[in-house]
Amino acid sequence: MRREFLTGLLVGGLFVLGDVSSALAGPPLTNVEGVGGVALNPLAYVANPIGKDETGMFGSTVVSKPNIGAWHISLPDSDINWESAGINISFLNRIEIGYSHESVDIDDDTLNLGEIDKDNFSAKVNLLPENSFDMPYLPAISVGVIIKSTSFDNLVGAGGLDDDSGEDYYLVATKTLTNLPIPVILNAGVLSTKGYVRGVLGFGDDRDEAFFCNIETIPIANVIVGWEYTQGTDVGNDFSTHSMWDAHIAWMINDLTLVASYADTGNSNMSGPFPPLAFGDGWVISAQYAF
Repeated sequence: MRREFLTGLLVGGLFVLGDVSSALAGPPLTNVEGVGGVALNPLAYVANPIGKDETGMFGSTVVSKPNIGAWHISLPDSDINWESAGINISFLNRIEIGYSHESVDIDDDTLNLGEIDKDNFSAKVNLLPENSFDMPYLPAISVGVIIKSTSFDNLVGAGGLDDDSGEDYYLVATKTLTNLPIPVILNAGVLSTKGYVRGVLGFGDDRDEAFFCNIETIPIANVIVGWEYTQGTDVGNDFSTHSMWDAHIAWMINDLTLVASYADTGNSNMSGPFPPLAFGDGWVISAQYAF
């Protein structure tokens, strides 16, 4: 039933980034973990900010209207179908809170992992808005936390990992360049985590820091073409997650955005040595809506 709900939400088509003018302002997607960003990484911008001469929820000038998003990730090399649905709301265009639920179905006879549920609660604070102090090249800078919990505790019970819940912390800077031949959004940050496979399979004893970055371009009106990267992590006891990246294209239709991506999590997969380091490549689709 849970998967049918997530799939229905996805097929229903819910996507962000509105029209071209709001895209240039850089409002992010509700990503897989319910954070304003792209598929993998957070952006420094808060989700669905209240624009000039606009109002937020119920006419408020403080609380934004929600942004909702759904994702489907297919990694056929490891027989993984990964789905997520999430929501974001922002306050004063400086604070963002979010939630997402992930359902990860791993059809692997060897490990018999089955379906795993993961919940994410997030908060982001924009410390410096873009172009602060009349400095046109100053990026937006934000910090955030993602509180995660997973239903999968086999590795915790076996003593391999430390816990079935944990927190990620991040610092991120984002800048939109409009003085180039085409608009470009640059994004980079550092994530601190104990999560093995982003916390889906549990949380280790050691905290590791990972670099992440994005390059997003708007080559023609209503279309975004981009690339993102997340560095691998080692959370102790040989539990490591390989670096991953994706290349994506998004089509913006007013308040609706549709995204398709190619994702690569590394060359190995579930049939390799245990614990798995990577899960092969695959495809991603998403639909988001900014109210």
